[in-house]
Amino acid sequence: MFSRCSARVRQSLGTGAFAVVSKQAPLAALPRPPWTPIEPLASPLGAAAALRLTPVVAGGARGDAGFPLAAVAAAAAAAAAALALTGSGGGSMRCEVVPSNKAGGGRKVVLSADCGGTTTRLQLYSVDPNAPLLDEALAPGDLLCEEKFPNLLFKSLDDIIELFLKDHCGRGGAQPTVAVLAVAGVVTDNACRFTNLDWIVDGAKMSKNLSIPRVEVINDFVAQGYGMLTLNILNDDDVQKLNDVTPQRGAPIACIGAGTGLGQCFLVADPSGDYHCYPSEGGHVEFAPRGEGCDRVQEEMLRYLKIKFSGWNRISVERVVSGKGICNIYEFLAYTFPQRVDKVMHREFLHKAGDAGVIARHAKEGSLCQEALDIFAACYGSQCGSMSIQFMPFRGLFITGGVSKKMSHIFEDNEGIFMSAYGDKGRVSPLLDQVPLYLVKNDDMGQRGAHRRAVQLLKEHLSGRILEAEESVDRDRDQLVAPRGFAGEADGHAEDIAELVSAFRELAVRNRRLSIDKEQEDEYEPVFKTMLWRLPRTGSRMTPEDWMHREMWIAKNGSLCYKSHATGEGLVYWTKEDLAIATIDITDESNTCMPWTFHIEVEGFQPSFFSAESQEGRDFWIQQLKEMQKK
Repeated sequence: MFSRCSARVRQSLGTGAFAVVSKQAPLAALPRPPWTPIEPLASPLGAAAALRLTPVVAGGARGDAGFPLAAVAAAAAAAAAALALTGSGGGSMRCEVVPSNKAGGGRKVVLSADCGGTTTRLQLYSVDPNAPLLDEALAPGDLLCEEKFPNLLFKSLDDIIELFLKDHCGRGGAQPTVAVLAVAGVVTDNACRFTNLDWIVDGAKMSKNLSIPRVEVINDFVAQGYGMLTLNILNDDDVQKLNDVTPQRGAPIACIGAGTGLGQCFLVADPSGDYHCYPSEGGHVEFAPRGEGCDRVQEEMLRYLKIKFSGWNRISVERVVSGKGICNIYEFLAYTFPQRVDKVMHREFLHKAGDAGVIARHAKEGSLCQEALDIFAACYGSQCGSMSIQFMPFRGLFITGGVSKKMSHIFEDNEGIFMSAYGDKGRVSPLLDQVPLYLVKNDDMGQRGAHRRAVQLLKEHLSGRILEAEESVDRDRDQLVAPRGFAGEADGHAEDIAELVSAFRELAVRNRRLSIDKEQEDEYEPVFKTMLWRLPRTGSRMTPEDWMHREMWIAKNGSLCYKSHATGEGLVYWTKEDLAIATIDITDESNTCMPWTFHIEVEGFQPSFFSAESQEGRDFWIQQLKEMQKK
């Protein structure tokens, strides 16, 4: 009955000794467990025999040396702080309370953030400031906590970070020394009008409000640029070399990436050899059509797009070189050559507005879809070549972005459409023979880069260095570039709208975590408490590493409670009223990797899943919870 998956979880506890209660074992003969039955409830086996107790710990947890078992439970306390959008099958949050001794021995805590249009992902690292910051390697530091928040729940990014720090750095915990916030917007003077919610993110004001000595706001693609410094160009898992050119140390680096838009940035080394990344809005320069001889397809496409978007004036290159650009190209071709339209494919495309994947799936030889991808490849290659002759990045031009990875085949042919357009720069074309060209394979470059910049900023801060660009400048809202609206624009931003709608649906599920009023603490005293494995909101029932060990109890007033390891406060998981209408049952073994799992379902909530240490323990919990329902 003990599954292989659950065995992995048990193994992750290291060398901890388990105190197992049997019917025959007297309590006095057992090591004292990390919980105490306060008032043993009625049980045919007796309170002592009903439960297989949790470990008297001698080792680590989750396979991490020195990772305290108690810290694993903190993830559950943080999980209820915000609703993640990934659902029950999504990735887990990795969380740990950040005690002050984590920053002992000169170590410091740094905060890095990846702030997208709909969600914000926050990470805390413990960093040794003396650890070297090496090129082609991950930045130093131990990940303490990672959590994802939906922006729609909050009034500002400040509120998200404040809640995150309260959960993980409260009550004497180590506070961040520096923070780097990678935001989806145009950053000027350490400030940005950010996201569809039109928040103002001001690094100087946030530093003051959150008591973080240095807060730096950077564009999300600048974070990708810093991430390029962590890539090992000899590792095929990191990058794919597109030409055979040796990079020049100390030379500029450029980065370009087609995704929802077209991101660009560049990096330059200072006299000490440290690279600094600078933003570029090069994706918004004018689109320049190309074509051999009398081929005017791209010229006609430009005219079409000018009518569609800009009222006869101009078109940005990202209207063509991006995921949405592929859709724009196809729409032009379908309008120009209606007799070649695949009716079935076109209905699917109209139903999934803005989805370039539909075009890619139907790209057969001779089809409009294939022609659209060929035009995209030519325009992308031309734009990459233009960036190379502008910056002469002799240490490398790195191509990244979701669309780039999904269409990696366009880069593989040295004589293909992309590479031909890339190298076609007239008399300065020989310059491109000196530019190393790489396709980035990793998906986490923004998070890598934000962390690297945070470590770099920490070193600058501790050395007393202040860059001129970090000095506070008061700017009126209208002086900051406005974010794109998610409604009312010509292109509709269908993907953003769909994600926002999904977020609203998630928010309809109520938050289970409720604080206990100090005046009512007596009512929430435990009748009995044990350790259970609990699945966080964002965890998967089939992933052992997602399950967290939690201390939980049934209170005198009939509520199901737990103690937050992050803040030290008691919290209500299910109220007595919730449990009165709950469905409590055994979870089918095929739907979980943990043995002895049961679940609690209450209308308006996501189901919660728990795993006991024995079949008797699970049955005892179910029995007592159902007894509470009758009272």
